[in-house]
This record gives sequence, structure tokens and C-alpha cells, in this order.
Amino acid sequence: MTEITMAKMSQLSETQKEEVRKIFVTSYYKDMKTLHRDTERLLGGFRRLLQEDLIRVAMDGDRPVAMVGCSTNKRRAMEVNKEDFLSNFGFIWGHVGYFSFRKEYGEPLAIDDDTLYFECVATNEADRRQGVAGQMLLNLIETEPYKTFALDVVDSNGRAQSVYERIGFREMHRKKSWIGKIFMDYSESIWMSRPKHLPGVPE
Repeated sequence: MTEITMAKMSQLSETQKEEVRKIFVTSYYKDMKTLHRDTERLLGGFRRLLQEDLIRVAMDGDRPVAMVGCSTNKRRAMEVNKEDFLSNFGFIWGHVGYFSFRKEYGEPLAIDDDTLYFECVATNEADRRQGVAGQMLLNLIETEPYKTFALDVVDSNGRAQSVYERIGFREMHRKKSWIGKIFMDYSESIWMSRPKHLPGVPE
């Protein structure tokens, strides 16, 4: 397993930040290609999406290997930029994508002040299946000052769901997603949660 350290995206160099954006786009390419099949266009459209002070990055030395957004009931880790969508995806798909993603990610989360929500977990392709994502989340659970941690995973991603279950997350409820049906290959998102300290596990 790769030994990682954690950093805020805002602390990284511009070259490293671009690598983080590439990790995000390549990880979700299957879901985003409805907007555009060209990776450079997707990078342009989502360039200002990631709110750098809320993005945590797993580092292997100086190399970003994974990322996750840390959202609260006050701020989301992603904020869609209409100008970027229109200039990269065109008038029609730019508007469709903007309003769809804004509906999904533009609303405050219905969670309490003691809950941190992990959003858009993504791992560099060459570093997948090495336990990086789980290690990254466990590091944040240990270090972030929250009592409860939540995330959601799509119903078509059984592998990710298994990873989250192994580190203590349990399914709470499911929500049908119209954006998933339009842009992505899923119909429901599965909300999962875990406390900071698991019952029966020494602190």
C-alpha cells in the first residue's frame, strides 16, 4: 500500500493542482463524456469547479494520487462556473450541464454542524486498487474535528461501496437521481455514514 500524506489543494503548486484536476476528470470521465468527449474540454469546463480550500489531496511524495471534497452544511467543495461550461461545452450542452450540475451540487447539504461530507472521491488511475482512497478517508476521519462522516456512492459502483464498508461506513438510505439517468450510468445514490469512533474499536 502506498504511504500517503495529506494536503489542501490550495497549498499545492499550479502543476500539482492541474494533476488533481486530471485525477478528477479521468476518474469521472464516463459520467462527464455526455458533455464532451475531449478531455481537454472537460478540464476547461471544470477548471474552477473544485474549491481548493475544501479539496484534500493524498500525496505520494510530491505526486498527487487521490482527492476528495470536504463539504459542510455551509459550503460545498464544488461550485459550477457557467462561463467555463458555455465556453467549453457549447451553448446547448453548456446550459444543460450547468443547470443540471448546479441543481445537484449548488444546494446546501442537509447535515448538522458536526458532520463532514466526503464528495467526489477520486484516485489516480495508476494508483487504484492499492488502498489509497480508504487510507485517505481514514486519515481525514482521524484528523478532521467532526463527529460524523458521510458520503454517497452510486448504485452501479459496487467496488467503491465495498471499500467504504470496509472502513466502517454503513448504508443509511437511497435517493433516486435524475442527473444520474441523464448523464451517468446509475439510477440511485446510496448515502453512507459512520461515526468518528466505531463502537468496539479502541480510540
